[in-house]
Amino acid sequence: MGKTTESLSKQQTNNRIQIGKIGRTIGFDGSLRLFVQTDFPQSIATGKSYYTSHIAHPSLRVESYEYLPNKDYAKIRFYGIDTSEAAKALTNHILYTTIAQSRQDCTLGEDEFFWFDIIGCEIIESSEILGNVQDIERIGDTDYMLIATSPLLLESHKLPKTFLLPYIERFIIDTDITHKRIHTQNARDILENS
Repeated sequence: MGKTTESLSKQQTNNRIQIGKIGRTIGFDGSLRLFVQTDFPQSIATGKSYYTSHIAHPSLRVESYEYLPNKDYAKIRFYGIDTSEAAKALTNHILYTTIAQSRQDCTLGEDEFFWFDIIGCEIIESSEILGNVQDIERIGDTDYMLIATSPLLLESHKLPKTFLLPYIERFIIDTDITHKRIHTQNARDILENS
């Protein structure tokens, strides 16, 4: 899932996924800071093209990229942007990739999923649908699913319309992306106490 302190679904626009925010220039050769907003910084690579939120430069190809794990940013340079003045025009703009490119570039481990595959899944506990995942928010190092409570439960019980469920082993039994289902345990307790 993507690195952020805000809603992950808000980082998706027109099949594009936000992977970074372009910061200030570094030096005079057009190099920039890139504040990486993905769990897969290695998927950003020299020679690849990415979309931007800049009207004059809707797509840019990376000339050089250096991820700096001990810093809070990476160093990036784009083809055709070779002066500090040209680079400054990109400051504060967003760098995007596509869902298809993310699937191709990012290798997921066992029981790892893209956040855009989690959104829309039903939350099921003991054969009862508790609701649907509407969004994912990262708080600290934990991803929380924002779940819209099932209309059937809202009709029969005094429950909140939404609740947050941490995506951690204590609550998640199984995630089935193909059928858009997440089987849980102890999630009903969180719903009732929200």
